[in-house]
Amino acid sequence: MSATARAIGIVVTLAMLVFSGWVYLQTGDWVALVFAIASLGYGIFFFSVTPRDNKSS
Repeated sequence: MSATARAIGIVVTLAMLVFSGWVYLQTGDWVALVFAIASLGYGIFFFSVTPRDNKSS
């Protein structure tokens, strides 16, 4: 995964986490809580992936 793709993934994951957390706090909807937990999983994935150098194949 390229560094750009990783950065985009982290930003989108953070946005999903913040939005889902906000919806859960506003409504108490359990589905929003599930999405927030799933966002944490995606965050772990994107943080654990080491960016690949584009010059090596």
